[in-house]
Amino acid sequence: MFRLIQLQAQHGVPRIGVDADGYGSERAAIARYRETPSAFFGVGRFDPAGRLAEIIMDTVCGPDGECPQPAVVVHAETFQRLCDNCSFGLDALTLPELALRLGVVVRMAPVLARSGRHAAPEEGCSASNRIAREFASHVGDQVWRMELCAELARTPAAVTGLLIGVGALSHRDVLDLYPALCALGTQLPAGIHADLLRATTRPHSPAGVTGLRLGL
Repeated sequence: MFRLIQLQAQHGVPRIGVDADGYGSERAAIARYRETPSAFFGVGRFDPAGRLAEIIMDTVCGPDGECPQPAVVVHAETFQRLCDNCSFGLDALTLPELALRLGVVVRMAPVLARSGRHAAPEEGCSASNRIAREFASHVGDQVWRMELCAELARTPAAVTGLLIGVGALSHRDVLDLYPALCALGTQLPAGIHADLLRATTRPHSPAGVTGLRLGL
């Protein structure tokens, strides 16, 4: 189930509001969102239990969408979506940083090209999808872990794939792979390691689960 969501700051704390209407597909929810982009932050995907599992942030920059550049970050205090140019000199959060702040995976919606067609996926999304897909079967490989950490250092947004991959492991998988998971935890780029370590104070959030399963 998909619903439109609002993201607002109250005394420096992010608050997520959820619209009552539900949609059966991501495409339908995004299409409805783009009719009134100034009223919402993006689309939330909810699991069968009704819990928010993922936030899909639209690429419209600014409150009115007049900026032609796609949003890539959010303002650290207002959570307004911003492109590289509009965020210059401002305190901004990348998507991985926003995900860690919210405790929920955040990814970009498809970029809507001027012709109406969807642009090619960004490099971060491609790397994130690959990491999530390969994680369970490759994390035991030391070389793969080194390549993963190098990828995270090059493309910090790909940490979303790490959150998804670790979160998808069963309890049995975690027990079987725990030595490899702990080894990965020690190899992570410093910034991601620090963010996940802080997230362990929220053990039920996706980032918190990841940090704890990596032995942080």
